[in-house]
Amino acid sequence: MTLQPGRIHLALRHDNVLGRRGETIHSSVTQTDLHDFCRLTLTYGLGGFHAVTAMDAQHRLCNEILDFWREGFGKSYNPDRVAALQSLHIHHSFDELIEALTERDGEAPLLIGTSAKPCDKTLDFGDLLPIMGSSGRSAVVQFGTSWGLSEQQLHRCDRILPPIYGYDGYNHLSVRCAAAIIVDRLFTHGTSESRR
Repeated sequence: MTLQPGRIHLALRHDNVLGRRGETIHSSVTQTDLHDFCRLTLTYGLGGFHAVTAMDAQHRLCNEILDFWREGFGKSYNPDRVAALQSLHIHHSFDELIEALTERDGEAPLLIGTSAKPCDKTLDFGDLLPIMGSSGRSAVVQFGTSWGLSEQQLHRCDRILPPIYGYDGYNHLSVRCAAAIIVDRLFTHGTSESRR
């Protein structure tokens, strides 16, 4: 099957994620997350990286970061970082992102969730590309900041990728680390069992 990484989008959710006590919260955007997700997106030739936050103050922060790297000192200081940030799109809601991709493609993308906990509707890493190929649809792979996507958001997903298990069962990775491992496994057809 021909790989089409440009049809896979990454979404980092700051809206409707879980807090430490299991409550649904809106988390803060961090500059490190934006940079690392953009670099991951460019490295694998993905369709785009989408940061979702409902808070206007967080949008202003994102725009200040982008201005520094696209127009300010960062533009000449690190051109590689500037190139990666071209993949960044900022949305007020996840529905806004889905509507934009649906309008562009003519049909809604597959919604793929991630979680550090086992979930229903689990999709093994090697199965996503064949499903995309047979359906002809793009896919949005969602990552939750803080303590992960809320149950409500996981229920919206068509399928959910399995957790990343360490060799001793520890799986509390940063969202940046988890995303890098997951994207690599999607394209190397690794399975959740073979990597445990």
